Amino acid sequence: MKKFFKYILVGALAVSSFSACSDLDTNPTTAVDAGSVFSTTGNTEKVLIGAWSYLMETFNSYANPGYGAMLRAGDAMSSDVVVNTKYGFRDHYAFTAIYGKGGTNTLSWLLAYRIINNVNGVIKYVDASTGTQEDKNRIKGQAYALRGFMYLHLASNYSFAIDKDPDAVCAPIYTEPSDASTVGRPAASVSEVYAQSIRDLEEALKLIPENYNRTSKYKVDTQVVLGLLSRATLYSRDWEKARTYSEALLDKNDYLMNESEYNAGFNNVVNKEWIWGHPQTPEQSNASYQFHYLDVTKDGSYYYSFNADPYFRTLFNDGDYRKKMIFWATDPGKNPSEEAFVWMRYAKFKFRDNLTADIVLMRTSEIYLINAEAKARLEDETAITRLNELKTARGADNVSGLEGQDLLDAIWLERRKELFGEGFALVDIIRNQQTVVRKEYPQKPKIDYTYKDNDGVEHTIPITPQGHRIFNFPDKSDFVPNSKYYLFRIPNSEELANENLYNDHPKLSIY
Repeated sequence: MKKFFKYILVGALAVSSFSACSDLDTNPTTAVDAGSVFSTTGNTEKVLIGAWSYLMETFNSYANPGYGAMLRAGDAMSSDVVVNTKYGFRDHYAFTAIYGKGGTNTLSWLLAYRIINNVNGVIKYVDASTGTQEDKNRIKGQAYALRGFMYLHLASNYSFAIDKDPDAVCAPIYTEPSDASTVGRPAASVSEVYAQSIRDLEEALKLIPENYNRTSKYKVDTQVVLGLLSRATLYSRDWEKARTYSEALLDKNDYLMNESEYNAGFNNVVNKEWIWGHPQTPEQSNASYQFHYLDVTKDGSYYYSFNADPYFRTLFNDGDYRKKMIFWATDPGKNPSEEAFVWMRYAKFKFRDNLTADIVLMRTSEIYLINAEAKARLEDETAITRLNELKTARGADNVSGLEGQDLLDAIWLERRKELFGEGFALVDIIRNQQTVVRKEYPQKPKIDYTYKDNDGVEHTIPITPQGHRIFNFPDKSDFVPNSKYYLFRIPNSEELANENLYNDHPKLSIY
């Protein structure tokens, strides 16, 4: 681990450039001597803000725009996203990027442990800083929450489902600040990493005041913590806690957006359904770059990567307003008569006019689905009611008479429809021990595509439809559950630097 832990607060370097709201217009903590970094609660909070900025805004290539790159990677490796042939997650779509350990995989590990190290410093030293006890508790709670979030990322992406093998190797756990002399810790098991995540989040829930009024939606309050606890306990199969935490959150906030809000582009944290999001401005917009992949309908976008499987559209009822957002189209701004393909576009994500877009991290709709799934596992008869509340809000037909696996399947299908492009697809495949499913879409007959030219004259021309292109793993084997190609992998640099890495749990035999 020595290679990644350079303890003075690497994340804090980003503070001065992160200006999504006025309270972030400060000098970076590295502008003062190291002994002063934690001298006041104000300085300590800068470390926390800097860590967040580092997590969300750090690139190692245009294909890897911060933490959002991990979300995009997971969806690109799923059943419902069809990535086009341009740059931008096409190697993830083909299952070669993560398995090759480079790019997104290496950035994922680097970001997680740098953030963990920064917040470990906050947790250790904030109590000795000058400031009110309320501020100390809140800052420490937010640090615990961010650490729990990072361990949740590691647990859900670096190992198979916890019930497949709870003792399988996952990632090291660090709860103290580290520096270049720190001896690398052995990797913990997936159950241990989930447990650490939940402990951290439960501690955050105790410390962050319920009446804390955050100034921006990137900041962690009790709703965010309850949402993360709902996720973590669902993924780790603690159904009772998942039901309890999701119910507690929905008691606070059960808002579901209307059709107009849904069509607005998923680009603004002011949306009342967003519990947690990362704001962007023209001056601070690195994370917005990922909309060049997500936005497949506006001229200002560039890659148009995240198209939908044509069969995905058939999963929606005709009355579901989400279905109207899915349609065949050529690349925006191009002359359709010169295009080779039409792609199935899902007009869910749209740049704002200034080519910025906020990043969604948690919505109440996810919490409805967590609550429904936990209740279904517990044979709680209100599970189907909760599912139907969300379906009704989207104009979809309600379901009835479902129980057991049939009800779970309906909930998982609704997750695919509702959370498309938000980073949950591959995690759901892993945690439910499912498989990627891709079916070839026929390119004949061609689609009769209708468009208007610059003079407003309507034309209809035949164009070849494009669906999935990759139907097996790089070794040409079929898609299966629990494949090595689904997992993020411990980087080579970590394996070389940390001689204790596999002392407690052996490296997975599949590698």
